[in-house]
Amino acid sequence: MRTRPWTDAGRWFARAAAAIGCLVLAVPGRGGTTLDIPVFAGGYGLSFYEETARQFEALEAARGVKVHLYGDPRIHDKISVRAIGGDFPDAAAAAYVPWPALIRAGKVIDLRRYLDGPNWEGDARWRDTFYPGALESWEVDGHICGLPFTYACWTIFYNRSLFRAHGWTPPRTWDEFFALCDRMKAAGITPLSLAGTHQLYPEAFLRAAFYSRAGSAGWKALNALAPGARTSPAYLEAAALLQRITRQDTIRGWEGATHTGAQLAFLEGRTAMTVSGSWMLNEMAGKVPDGFELGAMNFPVFPDGRGDPTAIQTSSDCFFVFAKGDPRRERLTIDFLRYLTSRRRAEAFVREMDSPVAVRGVPRVAFSPRMRDTYAMIEQARSAFNMPQAMLQPPALLEALNDARFRLMTGAMTPREFGRRLEDAAATDRRRMADPLVVDDRHPVAGTLLLAGILATAVWLFGAERGRRRFARDTALAGLVPPDSPRPRPAAETASFGPLRARMAATFVGPAFALYAVLVLLPGATAFLWAFTHWDGLGPRTWTGWFNFRELLFESDTFWSALRNNLFLTVVPTLLVVPVALLLAAVIHRGVIGGRVFRVVFLFPNLLGGIAATLLWLNAYEPHGGLVNAGLVALGRLIHSEWLQSFDGFPWLTPDHLYAALVPIYLWMACGFNLILYLAAMEGIDPQLYEAAELDGASRVRQFFSVTLPMIWDLVGISAVFLVIAGLNAFEMVWLLTSQEPAGSSHTLGTLLVTTMFKYFEVGRAAALAVILLVLVLLASGVVLRVLRREPVGD
Repeated sequence: MRTRPWTDAGRWFARAAAAIGCLVLAVPGRGGTTLDIPVFAGGYGLSFYEETARQFEALEAARGVKVHLYGDPRIHDKISVRAIGGDFPDAAAAAYVPWPALIRAGKVIDLRRYLDGPNWEGDARWRDTFYPGALESWEVDGHICGLPFTYACWTIFYNRSLFRAHGWTPPRTWDEFFALCDRMKAAGITPLSLAGTHQLYPEAFLRAAFYSRAGSAGWKALNALAPGARTSPAYLEAAALLQRITRQDTIRGWEGATHTGAQLAFLEGRTAMTVSGSWMLNEMAGKVPDGFELGAMNFPVFPDGRGDPTAIQTSSDCFFVFAKGDPRRERLTIDFLRYLTSRRRAEAFVREMDSPVAVRGVPRVAFSPRMRDTYAMIEQARSAFNMPQAMLQPPALLEALNDARFRLMTGAMTPREFGRRLEDAAATDRRRMADPLVVDDRHPVAGTLLLAGILATAVWLFGAERGRRRFARDTALAGLVPPDSPRPRPAAETASFGPLRARMAATFVGPAFALYAVLVLLPGATAFLWAFTHWDGLGPRTWTGWFNFRELLFESDTFWSALRNNLFLTVVPTLLVVPVALLLAAVIHRGVIGGRVFRVVFLFPNLLGGIAATLLWLNAYEPHGGLVNAGLVALGRLIHSEWLQSFDGFPWLTPDHLYAALVPIYLWMACGFNLILYLAAMEGIDPQLYEAAELDGASRVRQFFSVTLPMIWDLVGISAVFLVIAGLNAFEMVWLLTSQEPAGSSHTLGTLLVTTMFKYFEVGRAAALAVILLVLVLLASGVVLRVLRREPVGD
């Protein structure tokens, strides 16, 4: 493939964007070196890391070292943008950055030579200060690329007092576990609460069962995309075990529960157990009831399995050091990480966060009584298996897993079908690795019809506009316009600037247009050209022509699922919002009591903003304790409706119900804005028109359809266009309600674009998605305006 020189402009624009976005981060320390280290601010926050940075600065004051440590919950997206622009920090800790792509591109250094050196205290090799298996989290081709610090141990948390009251003991084998679940159900107690919207939590059972059955060799083969790994008896048995747990032993409505909702259900006593990482205590700080006795146990094992029965399932917040070609900065960054992983700082973290670290030597007394079980498991473990690479599988496999896993857990897919689906996806990824420009035409008819529909719509819109203009010109030439009627004067004759109009226009418009062209038009044109290239955002770009479009239209199942979802959000909310907003506006306009209060009430959701409103609905849709189910159940009890009471624990946020759940959100958020829009137009209608209609005997309903609606029809059309565009551009609601991990059947084009760009680093494919989305928005807007166009109503 040939590399196109003109695409170098794309890298310049990406670097410029990253530089502008991170300008505040690039202020160097005077007379020294400032290290740039972004950190994911999740369950552990930033206070500990900032404190460590200040202490390190004090220790290195003689060398003038400063540490600019910062972060937020979305820092991985910002790191990805900077990586595409070539503006790398010195080190970073964020799980969802596409580290495999960065490692393959040589942007992350191999830490082995530093790990073979001394630790911060100087009394041991640095690598020997970590727990067994901790450094394997990001071991790629024998290279250690990620340095672990926090050491999240996946465990089954249980209610210790409940176990003691019933004489139950933590099970050691899977047979004992299921027997325990049966005893719990016989006692009227639900065994487990699980997170359905964040499927990595219930999948912990599958990972644990597979590792116990297949051992470390099977685990490595699974993550290495070995042929047959996902249809092996060990994997199918683990899948069947997960399905049995979710189908028989889990609280009703778990499919729509968030991970915090599932943990809260356990802490409130609705279940006897839950699954989470050791970050749960820190994450649920302030929500653990006083006197609650928390216990933690390792996952059961198969007595005849190949895995180490003491092995623990872990995930670590690893630090990656970027290869920037500056030995001094690299060494200072390593020194900071050595200090961070010192025994002193490790113990401080455990005491402050009540969560384990990957560093050995932290005394038992540093852990609170609630974390002693986890500490004992870590100390007794002879090995560990890590999940970071399982979270960042290649695109086809990850998309298939996100979709098929839910169907397996809900019983819509058998374990054998589940394994076959994943094996086919793994084969697709292996094929793409061998030849990334091969397309499997799975949707030839749908892809052809979509292209034909786009072309036909464009021709129809263009032809209709030309026909309208020709008709106007022909009627004027035929004398249908009275010869003595005033004709509009040319713009040149009415211009107030006279002969200076061009210069004056350039003076006022020129600077703004130049800025718009540099910041919007030129980058947009560059991104359009990226759609015809194969590029991971790091290496060279190669020209591939229409490959990205062909792959999306003719091969990608997720694209077609996303397009269907966008079509739903384009049509259904528009058909509901416009009539409801018109009705409310008409009622308020004609003088309903409390009209001014209603204006404020209906407009209030727009004051919150999309993200805040979505988070409110996320909590409202919780299966247990959420406002929606609680309200429906209460109403059902009031009117004695069994159907309404059946909504107790209903999982609104599952892929099957997600888009139906979005409709009330659209009504709540969009009605107020459109109501005010329509109401403002209605108040501009001449009252004499209504008086004349009343004299003719027209009712209020007839007046609405004969006077009000025709007078504001153009505004109705414009608002419909806004709703259509919003439906096609839908992103934040779906992204947040799916815990930023939409299943394949839950994607919109917007969420698929962001996932493709920042999770998979497939920049060319993401640019092609953006082009398709732009075309759809333009054509859909044109169609709506054309269909709703009417002749203007005269005075």
